[in-house]
Amino acid sequence: MNSYETILAIVVMIIIGYICRRFDFLKAEDTQTLNKIVVNIAIPALIFLAMYQADLSHMKTFGTITLTCITMGLISGIIAYIFTYFQGYSTKTRWGVVAASTLFNSGFLGYPVTLGVFGTAGLVRAVFYDVGSTILFISFGIFFLVMYGGRYQDILKRSVLFPPLLAVILGIVANLLHAPLGSVIPSVLGYLSGAAIPLIMLSLGLSLEFRGIKEYFGVASFVSLLKLVISPLIAVLVVGLVGLTGLDRTVTIVEAGMPSAMLSLALAITYDLDIKVTAACIFLSTALSIISLTILILLV
Repeated sequence: MNSYETILAIVVMIIIGYICRRFDFLKAEDTQTLNKIVVNIAIPALIFLAMYQADLSHMKTFGTITLTCITMGLISGIIAYIFTYFQGYSTKTRWGVVAASTLFNSGFLGYPVTLGVFGTAGLVRAVFYDVGSTILFISFGIFFLVMYGGRYQDILKRSVLFPPLLAVILGIVANLLHAPLGSVIPSVLGYLSGAAIPLIMLSLGLSLEFRGIKEYFGVASFVSLLKLVISPLIAVLVVGLVGLTGLDRTVTIVEAGMPSAMLSLALAITYDLDIKVTAACIFLSTALSIISLTILILLV
């Protein structure tokens, strides 16, 4: 499929998930089960295979993609902090917005989009971009632990022991060691990874809830504009400065245009930030990304 057909297929799967919720074929709480399957089984299988089969001779460039993600996240976070500061939001509302603005949905949504449009080579670059998102998440977790207290075990479990991150490490190690996998293991991983994209899209459709957006439409609109329009525009300048070209450049810009990460809601819940405003930012930016990502991919 070309890029337009790929995005259209993704949109249709999201709509199917939303329809299933509206007609009670599936319930909103089923999202948690689907997410556990995706995060703990399907995506790790997808990532491991991609890393194992990847050409890792360009590790320096892949590292640059990771650093670009961190840079983009910091820029977006600073812009959001300045905006919320002058708007006079409370501290916990401000940090909820900053978290939603800083963290990218570069894995949960980024993997299916880049794999579908750019193939396995694009997915490999998306994985390294998402490593930057994981580093930002860990940094936020430590920061909020210092500010509001909490358990270091929670951050360790959600980040360092995050199955997709472990899959990145194991896949790279197996690749570099040329570890033989036989025929059964690749087949099993192939079947499991094949479930990742449809389950992710159905889960996104199930999680879309527009009723709670009205109260926080203003700030959610700002975050959506920041994530979906301003961030990729800044990324065009950043990738030029660091010398990324070709597929490296394209995937990095597309990933920079991803909506707010669902992990930002986990931070808001864990540290008692403004959960409603964070959720509104995630939902609105995710819904609008269906349009913005289609345009972005056609332009880059």
